[in-house]
Amino acid sequence: MKQIRKMKNKAGFTLVELMVVAIIVAILAAVAIPLMSSNKKRAAATECQAALGTARAALRAMFAETGVYDKDLNGDTIAAVADIPGIETTDLDGRYFIYTDYSIVVAASTYTITATGRATIPEAKDVVITLNQAGTFTYAGL
Repeated sequence: MKQIRKMKNKAGFTLVELMVVAIIVAILAAVAIPLMSSNKKRAAATECQAALGTARAALRAMFAETGVYDKDLNGDTIAAVADIPGIETTDLDGRYFIYTDYSIVVAASTYTITATGRATIPEAKDVVITLNQAGTFTYAGL
């Protein structure tokens, strides 16, 4: 009787199969990385908008009580965002912006709050977002 040779089952992958998988992973990474970096910019902008909205709400409440944006109930001048009654410095701290990144230019009937991104976080570097009393946001660097 003839002896029939059985082929052994191969275990593992061939080099070609591994190369195809590596190429597919590289293509997916090349597409995903730019998408993720734009998401970080949007996250910085959203964080900033939320903090500016908090400051805006506090300013509007103060205006309702005093009739001006530049002085609180005690007559103290508003020189920084942290001077606004009801705003604590921790209210403005986040991942991309901290309270020192926010500045305010205020007069009796108008204000402009500006946030400038921290240079230590590349995603927020050179980001400037401004909010005025009309509720208009302007963006630079996004």
